[in-house]
Amino acid sequence: MDVLTAGRRMGTFALVALALAGAAFAVAAGPARAAGDTVHITGKTFRFGKRAPVLVGAVIKVREFPGISTVSDANGDYDLEVPDNANVTPYIVTGWNAPATDAATQHYNEIDLQTFHTRGENIENANFQTPTDLEYNALKAILGVPADAEGRPAQCVIVTTSSARNVRDVSYDTYWDRTPHGVAGATSRTVPAVPGPIYFNNSVIPDPTWTSSSHDGGIIWSVVPTGTYRVITEHPTTRFASFLATCEPGRVVNANPPWGAYELAPGESPLGASNVAAKVEKAKATRKGKRNRTVAVTVRTGETIGFAATVRKAGKVVATKKVKALAGGTRTVKIPVKAKVKPGQANVRVTLTDAADVSFGSSHKVKLPKVAKKKR
Repeated sequence: MDVLTAGRRMGTFALVALALAGAAFAVAAGPARAAGDTVHITGKTFRFGKRAPVLVGAVIKVREFPGISTVSDANGDYDLEVPDNANVTPYIVTGWNAPATDAATQHYNEIDLQTFHTRGENIENANFQTPTDLEYNALKAILGVPADAEGRPAQCVIVTTSSARNVRDVSYDTYWDRTPHGVAGATSRTVPAVPGPIYFNNSVIPDPTWTSSSHDGGIIWSVVPTGTYRVITEHPTTRFASFLATCEPGRVVNANPPWGAYELAPGESPLGASNVAAKVEKAKATRKGKRNRTVAVTVRTGETIGFAATVRKAGKVVATKKVKALAGGTRTVKIPVKAKVKPGQANVRVTLTDAADVSFGSSHKVKLPKVAKKKR
């Protein structure tokens, strides 16, 4: 969204509509391969609509791992080390940007990013564009967002941008030069469904009469109940990545570029951290009684997913199982294995699929126990 020109022509209340649908200005280079059991999430922290000042000393934390945190440096950059193969939702803690003399423009507000699933690669340019009280309070007013006693949303807000491919893999200055950066004509929906969204029009104002995105690209759901939501963006000729928003009362989830609903080039797949917020915890074969065997697959998931598993023994399929909708949480799926299948090592191939129809698979070895011979 073109925050530079928007500020000149719209004034404070319209500006705030940009604050959370808006752009994160530095954009991603290709993801870097991480080593070991952790990956790094990096990005810049700055005030909405301002190249400078950046936010110095801003505290970044992770919803799922309360003990993990970092602080932005003198350049507004942060580096957060998080577990690999895990769901992580970074957020910036509300604070003051020096000089702290004006609460309206120096005090900034807590913002969540989308929920990532780390997959062996560092996540770059997961930026925080953070509104001050001036913009934050005006946003609530212009959209009629119900607030709690502390001024936070009574429920949750989700914001994203149908951002163009040409604002990824470019420099900070090039990103600014290419605003407005939205793809017009995109529509977004959530799974499970919630009312909305509201799209920003060509004057960069949220406009309930619009039925798809403008060239600004801004998209917002202003009242979202507690839950996890796969946000899917579609277009007649253009593909976009989906993302997961984790909502609780008081949260504002700003899935801003270059993440969120980013355009995919022809043949390009979404970055691994965008989809399928789930993993296989373990797979184990057990026997109950003398002849009843099962392979139990335990999955930890942050969203409702599809589950499919195939058990192979000596290259042959000996058991399968599908679950259309495996609810979020830690779930165990049991796969019966017939008694006639010989004991020994088997391979379990598990495929997990999110609501955007993106899948990730993994293989796991199990040892099928012996069964008693059937009496003649």
